[in-house]
This record gives sequence, C-alpha cells and structure tokens, in this order.
Amino acid sequence: MLKKGSTARLVTITLLLLTCTASLTSASMFELEIVPVLKIMEDPTIYDSTMAYRKISVVGDLTEIDKRSALISEGGQSLKVDVTKAELFSGFSPGDQAMVTGEFRYDPIGDDIMYPSYVLHYPVQDIGETNISTVNTDTAFNNGKYLTVRGEITCMDYSMGRYTITITENSTQEQMKVFYYGATELKTGEAVKVSGLYNGGVLHSEDLAKDRGALSISTLVPGFSFLAGLIAAGGMAILLSQRQR
Repeated sequence: MLKKGSTARLVTITLLLLTCTASLTSASMFELEIVPVLKIMEDPTIYDSTMAYRKISVVGDLTEIDKRSALISEGGQSLKVDVTKAELFSGFSPGDQAMVTGEFRYDPIGDDIMYPSYVLHYPVQDIGETNISTVNTDTAFNNGKYLTVRGEITCMDYSMGRYTITITENSTQEQMKVFYYGATELKTGEAVKVSGLYNGGVLHSEDLAKDRGALSISTLVPGFSFLAGLIAAGGMAILLSQRQR
C-alpha cells in the first residue's frame, strides 16, 4: 500500500508532468521566438535572415494594410511587412492585433521588411473542431486561427519536405488543402483528423492522424493517449489515498 507521503509525491510528480506536457504541446512552428519591434529596430543585423536563415515572430497592431505593404506596430515603432501573399491577411483589418511569423531582412539603404510565412490573430485563437464546409463558407473569418477538421484523403503528394494533401468532407464533398509537416504512413482513401493553423486558404498542420471514429477515446478527448494517461495516474493515486482512510 502507498503511504500518504508516497501518494503526495506521486500526485505532485503527475501535476509537474502535466505542466511540462502542456508547455510542449503549445510549442509550434507557427509561433516562434517573439521579438519586440523596438528590439529589431535597435539592432536589425542580429535578426537579419539574409546571411543566416532564421525565422522569428513579431507581435503588434496592424496599423496599415494595402496592396503594397502592411505595417505592424508596437510601442511607437513600426515594421514593414510584405503583402505579396495577400491571402495570408484575409480577414485582417487595420487595428487588429496579429502575430507575424517569418523572415526579417535588413536593408541598410532602404526599408527593413518582414516576409511572412504565417499571420495569426493575437492572442492566439483556437476554433476547435469544425466542418470543412463551414470553414469554406467564410474563409476570411477562419483565417489566422487554429482549427480541427475531419475528412478523407483524396489526394496526397510529397515535395520539398512536406506533404500536400487534399481532404474531402464525405457528407458535402467540400475540400480543403493541407500542408502537413511531418512523417506519416497514411494513404489516399483513409479517413483522418487534422489540426493546425488555417492561413491563406491552407490548413498548415503538424498533427495528422487516422480518424478512428466516435468510439475512439482519443477522438472524444483529444490528446488522451499521453496527457490523459498522466491524469489517470494522478486520479488513481488520489483514490488509493482515500481508501487508506
């Protein structure tokens, strides 16, 4: 039988593991090191990706968006943002707070520019599970937010370190393009559940898994396989403690 001291230690360890797990799962290629605009302006060469390839994230207010460029401002300082990929900014308006993740390029005789790979609403928004048809009905509203969809893989290609996948919603035949950054053994025709950042009409994902249906506990409770296992261990420890009384 577990002593009270042992039980308390087990519960404490469980809670610490849960905290660490939550921190790890929040890490994402879409949200990198946040660098204040003022810090970039003070020493732009440090963050210049021209000589050493790197990506950073910048958070601020979109004070200007037009066909030529956008401005993201913070603390009275502004940074020019390239809008060649105009679809990344769909649904954003001047005054919106955003996170821009991409490459900063320093130009000593011209304008310093941030070239975005992703543009997110900030604070970060997660819609949760939704339908492909619902997203397609209002792409601007869903742009720059995290979401989860289900569907069938109807097309799948691998190139340049990523999979380009077409997911089809069976009930409506609505489709969504997915860029999946990772390894998988899934094939065309399989039902999947995909979570990621919807930006520029594409669902950018680091989480692609086979959809095992409503009877799967991992479907009912996302992340159950590891996270809920830790919770269950903590619950068992508490129950054992209560039985000793």
